[in-house]
Amino acid sequence: MSANVLLPLLTCFIGLAFAAIMARRFAHRRQPYYLIWSLGLLWYALADGSEALGGSFGWNPQIYKLWYLTGAIGVAAFLGAGTLYLHRDPPFGSLTVICVLGASVPALATDHLLIGFLGLGCAILLGAVLTFKPERFAEAATLILIAASLAAAYAILRAPVDLALLPTSPDQIVSGQAFDPDIRALTPPFNIAGALVLILGAALSALQAIRTREVSNRIAANILIAVGAFIPSVASGLTRFGVTSLFFVGELLGLTCIMAGFLLSARPRTPAEKVLDPSAVS
Repeated sequence: MSANVLLPLLTCFIGLAFAAIMARRFAHRRQPYYLIWSLGLLWYALADGSEALGGSFGWNPQIYKLWYLTGAIGVAAFLGAGTLYLHRDPPFGSLTVICVLGASVPALATDHLLIGFLGLGCAILLGAVLTFKPERFAEAATLILIAASLAAAYAILRAPVDLALLPTSPDQIVSGQAFDPDIRALTPPFNIAGALVLILGAALSALQAIRTREVSNRIAANILIAVGAFIPSVASGLTRFGVTSLFFVGELLGLTCIMAGFLLSARPRTPAEKVLDPSAVS
């Protein structure tokens, strides 16, 4: 069996296990970010499972659409949305609005005006929520994401697939080229905004831990999460320049780093760490 089948299959199993861990934590703690992260991780697992299926049995429109909807649309967006529930302060909300604005630029720059203006409209709506109801910003962003995801799913499921552009062997890396440009223009508003919010949230948490001299796992955990979100983007970007050997490795390594970061952040602190941690002193 090809490594280009085994690697995404392994990533799929890890993603499913990780999603189950997050879902179990949501059931016990009722924190919404666990539920949203579990969805993002489920999309991650389904996208890699689609790659394994396509590599093993051949690509068809159904597998391809499942891969695109979960991987290109769902993963980064839902992982980023979960981060909003941890950073509820207005400054981070402002950063999120800027990320949504920036993610609309590729559609506008390529004359996909409807998608671009819808992205700008979402940013304006989020800005209004941030102004008048900042405590509801995370919930508003999640509702907008769900509505946008349903609209994208409707468009993707109805879109034709160019069978001639689907991979014909496990050695070929799947891409969005089998869809027309209108469908491919849907990806940046979800991917760019979600990945930036996830990376910024992890980076800000690490900086806050350093600034407060907190002796805990937060610094390492958030660095791992930021790196894990960054690696798949780099691996995917390299395929545009013909470097495909790192694609599946990048997906596996990225998920492993994110999982390690989440698990490390949840590890109970030792008594020594609590004593040395200024935030633990009342």
